[in-house]
Amino acid sequence: MPDPKQPRRPKSTQEILAEMENMSKGVGSSAPEDAGESRSAKGRQEGGALKSLLGFFVKVVPDEELEPEGASAKPPAHNTAGDRTASRVADLVAGEASPQFKAPADATADLASRPFEQIYKEARIPDSPCTVDELGKLLDNPTVADQPLNVKVVAVHLTLSAKGIGPDVPIADAVRRDRALDAYQLMLDQHAAAAEQRNAAMIQQITQETEEFLKRKQAEIEALRVETAEAKRQSMDFSLRRETEEKRLANLISPFLEGVVNPVTVGNKPGEGQSK
Repeated sequence: MPDPKQPRRPKSTQEILAEMENMSKGVGSSAPEDAGESRSAKGRQEGGALKSLLGFFVKVVPDEELEPEGASAKPPAHNTAGDRTASRVADLVAGEASPQFKAPADATADLASRPFEQIYKEARIPDSPCTVDELGKLLDNPTVADQPLNVKVVAVHLTLSAKGIGPDVPIADAVRRDRALDAYQLMLDQHAAAAEQRNAAMIQQITQETEEFLKRKQAEIEALRVETAEAKRQSMDFSLRRETEEKRLANLISPFLEGVVNPVTVGNKPGEGQSK
């Protein structure tokens, strides 16, 4: 027998959903057999076992019980509960400090591909009795997966109530995650702006250094070209002067050669023999 002093273990989501399914299957079980079959068939026509469970919480008024035509219509009741919920949602994490992220020192890291779970962990999002991911699992549970959205909402409300919490718990978890993503985006934007400002100055400096380097090298190239052209000019000029001088020398000794080939070469290329 369980110890009454020990706190009762909270039921798991699967246990709660299983109890809900069993409750829905047991609707009308104490009525006569034919009436039970009729209600069961009607329940299947309206969307399955969970729709019959919805009858425990939502009263459906037949058309014949509605007020006759022409009767004074009552103004719809103001949804004060919805207003309170909207107000609570707006203030769920208002008092919490915004997450802060610092760009890593490694400039080669791919910050855009960081897993969301790692971002949430770095944002130090507190543990939640029911996270928004668990809320999604409740909505996708096979027990209610094929049901209309309003039935799913009722089932989730019942599950959360059994856990002693309300929908504001997973909503707050979603808001915290959104704030973490916004803060991470802000860090990336600031990181990009800082990189642009820092690198723009470096690019300008490198561009200036490159232009100065190119000017120096262009001057060196031009000096080399001038040197080459000057060397060629001197070679051509001397070649003309040499040929003139060789002709003079050849003419001076020509009368004394007596039929011998003139040994003075005129206009020959350097290295060629002097006799032809």
